[in-house]
Amino acid sequence: MSHTAKIEIKPRPGTTVIVICGECGRRTEHEVLTNVISSDHSPDADIYVSDEFLTIQCRGCKTVSFCKEGSCSEDTDPDDGQPITTRTLFPGRIEGRPPLNDLYHLPYELQTIYKESRSALMEGLSVLTGIRIRAIVETVCREKNSPGRDLAAKIGGLVTLNLITQTEAEILHDLRFMGNKAAHEVKAHSAQELNLAFDVAEHLLKAVYILPEQAKRLPSASRRRNSEEDEL
Repeated sequence: MSHTAKIEIKPRPGTTVIVICGECGRRTEHEVLTNVISSDHSPDADIYVSDEFLTIQCRGCKTVSFCKEGSCSEDTDPDDGQPITTRTLFPGRIEGRPPLNDLYHLPYELQTIYKESRSALMEGLSVLTGIRIRAIVETVCREKNSPGRDLAAKIGGLVTLNLITQTEAEILHDLRFMGNKAAHEVKAHSAQELNLAFDVAEHLLKAVYILPEQAKRLPSASRRRNSEEDEL
């Protein structure tokens, strides 16, 4: 920060911004709770820069997060000549990708790996995301004691254990290949590829851990348990 920079706390009561919510996974109205402005200019006062650091709260789920709005007098809109404002959200987020529901059904280690993987995806860390997605598959195989000497065999072991189908196993092998390239070749896959891969990883976690636990809360499951107890 230069000696000419100024910091100002500016109340913005009733002000809102429309941004992606990290929990809702879509654009929602956020209330601005606090606003700290950092501004500066060149020695001849010919160039001005400004950053606004906002604490914001989703008006839907009430999640609190942060938003940085930056502008520079040198970066202007060609149509009206006004400075262009760039917006960065913290933590990072992707529209249409809320976190998994009922995450507590996962073993603690898997919860940790899932959160780290999702965070890497949200922040655009392509290589790390590829590695972490592979780690999700590895951890599921290990936690379920899937038979096999290597990950390729262990994925097949999940089929043997009736945890996934053969078609799902073939898709998981694609994640294994992506993770190998990320780890050994520092391969950065595209955002679209990683989003699709993360869809598959989330499907795996749902199929193996979350859906079976949710199914226990269905009325039919309760009747089945009662029937089994009556038979005993």
